[in-house]
Amino acid sequence: MDIDRYRDFFPVTKTDVYLNHAAISPFSTRVQQAISDYLQVRSAGNVDIYPAVIEKRLNLKRNIGKLINGAPEQIAIVTNTSEGLNWLANGLDWQPGDRIMLFEGEFPSNIYPFLNLKRFGVEVDFVSNRNGKIFIEDIEKAVTPRTRLLSISFVEFLNGFRNDLKSIGELCRRHDIIFSVDGIQGIGALPFDVQAAQIDFVSCGGHKWLMSPLGCGFMYIAPQLHEKLKPVFAGWLGVKDGWNFLDYRLDFLDDAGRYEIATANFMGMYGAEAATGLLVEAGPENTEKHLLQLGKLIISEMQTLDFRFTGSELIEQRSGIYSFERAGIEDLLPWLEERKIHVAVRNGALRIAPHFYNNEDDILRLVEAVKSFLKK
Repeated sequence: MDIDRYRDFFPVTKTDVYLNHAAISPFSTRVQQAISDYLQVRSAGNVDIYPAVIEKRLNLKRNIGKLINGAPEQIAIVTNTSEGLNWLANGLDWQPGDRIMLFEGEFPSNIYPFLNLKRFGVEVDFVSNRNGKIFIEDIEKAVTPRTRLLSISFVEFLNGFRNDLKSIGELCRRHDIIFSVDGIQGIGALPFDVQAAQIDFVSCGGHKWLMSPLGCGFMYIAPQLHEKLKPVFAGWLGVKDGWNFLDYRLDFLDDAGRYEIATANFMGMYGAEAATGLLVEAGPENTEKHLLQLGKLIISEMQTLDFRFTGSELIEQRSGIYSFERAGIEDLLPWLEERKIHVAVRNGALRIAPHFYNNEDDILRLVEAVKSFLKK
């Protein structure tokens, strides 16, 4: 990858070291321009640009399809991960005694929509991790005859552990379990293939690794799940012939557009279309290789400062998130912020999350700042 070329797209590199993409990503100049174009047209001239917006949404779905190996018609644009998972949780026909498998240590977006089903008599089984790592044999042991759905993160938000989606998908097929993935901490940074992993459902917010505006994400519904999943909300844009306003037939669209029920975050879609286009251009395989290389540098440098890496020793289980524990770092975050170096602290651990435009100099600037903190 031509890192210098991509750095030019990100104004943040001129002033700061930004390594917090697992929380929220900065905009590229392409996203800035796309949103500016939208605002210009909506402010003066042909203000009603609905046809152009529909084309932008289709292009956005095409970009997402390339990033996940899914067809555009199987993708719906939603506001965030939680919305998508709520469509899934509430769109299935549940029976008392049905069970859902979830995982300890996951972000709440992938927990609460399913806990909310307890009002229907649905039971939730939590699988424990081992030092932040999830193993297929523990998942296998947790399967019951009543397990109907398994929902897991592509990448764990605390330590960056990358789950083996292909093995989990094979397990779900053997046991006829619906396989759902929260993709927000990996899609856009790592290769992701809904076909190879036999994934039924994906929900993913756009403001992290997809580098898109807040409030603009997506969900994917596989063909085998499409007929089982029912829309729990209905709106005029989610039906066939929606522009025939006085024809009240509730005849849902045949594709995932049935979940795009009304006026959406069109400004966000302009930005997201530009953001995902840049990620497609960079290539998830190239981005993954770059992030793993940066990760080796991060781990080696932080370990020399007596930080304990909480992720996996196996490189294939790593992602773009690198977390470290060390006593006495309670005031490290504001120290780094004062020096315009942006990381995060989650569950007491320092979390470093570069993206495809970051370089080794960014990492070394962080390390030098941490050294100066430890010496003060």
